[in-house]
Amino acid sequence: MLGIFILVICILFAGLAWFFYRQGKKQKNHPPSRTLYAAHTQRRVLTPSSHMTGEAYGKLLRAAQGDRQQVELWIVEAQCNMTGYTRSEIIELLAKER
Repeated sequence: MLGIFILVICILFAGLAWFFYRQGKKQKNHPPSRTLYAAHTQRRVLTPSSHMTGEAYGKLLRAAQGDRQQVELWIVEAQCNMTGYTRSEIIELLAKER
């Protein structure tokens, strides 16, 4: 009687081990599809920034010889020195200077 009980318990444990082994294999064999990755970011329409495409920004970009980092540095410095102006106004002022 005790032998049958132990046999039944061993079969249950073997069945559980087999079940969890199969569950792990299913997840490894079916990775998530690449088309679903970041789908919400692919549907968003980006609006062009007017302050980065305007004539004044282009003049600054030409003055910096195409170095956008230098243009942004000029803009940030001007924003620190001249409070009360918007970014677009500062870009226009800097374009007139340079």
